[in-house]
Amino acid sequence: MFFNRLLTLLFCMAIYINLHAQYKEAKIKFGDVQANDFKQQVYSIDSSADAVYLDDIGSMKYEGNTSGWFSIIYKVHRRIRLLNKKSFDDLGTVEIPLYSKNEDKEELKDLEAATYNIEDGKVVQTKIDKTAIFQDKDGDYEMKKFTFPAIKEGSIIEYTYTTKSPFYRDVPGWVFQSHYPRLWSQYTADRPEFFDLIVFRQGYLNPVIDTSVNTSAFFSVTVPGGVEVSRNYSVNSNMVEHTWAFKDVPALKEEGFITSMRNYVQKVEFQFSAIRFPEQQPETFMTSWYETVDQLMKDDDFGADLSKENGWLKDDVKTATAGETNYEDKAKNIYAFVRDNYKCIDCSSVYLSQPLKKTAQSKKGNVVDINMLLIAMLRIAGYSADPVLLSTREHGKAYDMYPILRKFNYVVVRLNINDNKSYLLDAAHPVLGFGHLDEACYNGYGRAIAALPSLINLSADSLHESEVASLFLSNDESGKITGNYKDVMGEMQSNNMREKMKKTNTDDYFKDVRKSFSFDVDVTNKIIDSLDKPEMPVSVQYDLSFKPDDDILYFTPMLADGAYKENPFKAAQRFYPVEMPYCTDETYVLNMEIPTGYKVDELPKSARLSLNGDEGMFEYLIQQNGDNILLRCRTKLNQANFEPDDYETLRNFFAFIVEKESEQIVFKKQ
Repeated sequence: MFFNRLLTLLFCMAIYINLHAQYKEAKIKFGDVQANDFKQQVYSIDSSADAVYLDDIGSMKYEGNTSGWFSIIYKVHRRIRLLNKKSFDDLGTVEIPLYSKNEDKEELKDLEAATYNIEDGKVVQTKIDKTAIFQDKDGDYEMKKFTFPAIKEGSIIEYTYTTKSPFYRDVPGWVFQSHYPRLWSQYTADRPEFFDLIVFRQGYLNPVIDTSVNTSAFFSVTVPGGVEVSRNYSVNSNMVEHTWAFKDVPALKEEGFITSMRNYVQKVEFQFSAIRFPEQQPETFMTSWYETVDQLMKDDDFGADLSKENGWLKDDVKTATAGETNYEDKAKNIYAFVRDNYKCIDCSSVYLSQPLKKTAQSKKGNVVDINMLLIAMLRIAGYSADPVLLSTREHGKAYDMYPILRKFNYVVVRLNINDNKSYLLDAAHPVLGFGHLDEACYNGYGRAIAALPSLINLSADSLHESEVASLFLSNDESGKITGNYKDVMGEMQSNNMREKMKKTNTDDYFKDVRKSFSFDVDVTNKIIDSLDKPEMPVSVQYDLSFKPDDDILYFTPMLADGAYKENPFKAAQRFYPVEMPYCTDETYVLNMEIPTGYKVDELPKSARLSLNGDEGMFEYLIQQNGDNILLRCRTKLNQANFEPDDYETLRNFFAFIVEKESEQIVFKKQ
């Protein structure tokens, strides 16, 4: 095959007359570390950094090999200043993975590594001993591993290596950003024009270099002859050389309300898509979603079992439906049967770990095993059901248009009741109700693995959560204030509450409730309702009583847990979007009888505030009506995702809410 490809390339490709362009090497030289490089003790890019990358340079190019085709040459050169011993565990040891498959494997070449320290004003270099390079095995990877000698706070470490890979379609990308700042990070990708690559760029930083240069290059390819003589061929090709470079790259730091920081790390990735020889039909490797669906549904590790009769599941379907005749309720019963009788032991996968029959026997499996079993049972019962691929929030976003399966890590079920009604189901999650998904699934889009591989909208903006809390307080004959509090949670909060109550009990939960009050209060008649009814909202309710005895009583009307005690957005500046798990609509109602023997001295003022027009609103409506005080407080966000440009407005919005909800009613004794 390689030989045929090569002949096609040689005889069909025009020989270009561009001048030969040498591959551009990195401009730093290994070992060229000067005493001046140690003078700086604090770097302005991040004065608290435990380490700083001084240079971070990589490149990839193709070259002809002795197997009749092309290899990828990948080079890395890094120079790092270690400022604090906290960085030693992360940076003091380097692992280089080398992939192998059958007889093909990646090779490591030209490895050099050294530690530099200042002694008596001079730079002392300590190179790694080649005998100290260890080798380990991790699946299909051979791991080369070494640890820098003589490191201490203030050291500079440097390493460079080259790998040669026969896997010409696995094009290495580059990460320009990590948990340590980089003064300079650069990557160059050089490819012949007959190889098509799709480039995926990610991050919020602007490159100081982003150039694409057309050059030409000469390739020497040897076709092994076996018992015959090997044949050498020479090929000229137009080249596309692209360089990206970033200066003063800040460290990647975790922030709240973010799906996954991996969505925003500055990086470039590649997907090999086609070989295009002149005057020949392209050989494509990037399939369409229609082709991917066909491949997946024939794959023994995905959907092949669904095309079988699976008659061995009929008894389970009969048990699950138990004589139910309502069409939709039968589906609900099948879903509940799988959810309640099977245990998920791996919640991140896109392939089966075992045949469906083994899952049915063992009553456990990964998320794909369990939800594929659900699909099989639904189909036996006459329903239309298909798998849906998605990527959970923690895993990062998948590409909407391209079928790159490594970007997905979860499978749920789409059940079609009729042309106008469908449900998304996840039987691998034990606390979910019929038609509900966990909030982690709302991460952009899913993709139906069906005859029509449509996009499934799973944006957090499409998920709306509603919560209503109420507190009623009145006076009893003994001078105490007594009342009842009830909180009816939304769908996602209910799921989270069910998970929480698996790890605690009702008594301990309400002990924490009692501690949340700033004064002594008795909590009785404690109930957490619908924990065992996944389709229903969980509600928490209890009675409370307390006795005021001060001459001046300061009372915060937002007494319950629903109040914002502090601004969730503390940072003055934010580079990343705000990604809340869902839209919110929180309502709190207070109906309070004025304590016996007191009068209202000060009452907070009502207020209304909108967020960027119709993106959200806050209202705080309070009034005295005879002997009662009535409050209705509502916070509503009509979207879950906000761009960095909206951050300051959002931060100010919540600052106002926190301040308003902390205001107190002042009662004075009469």
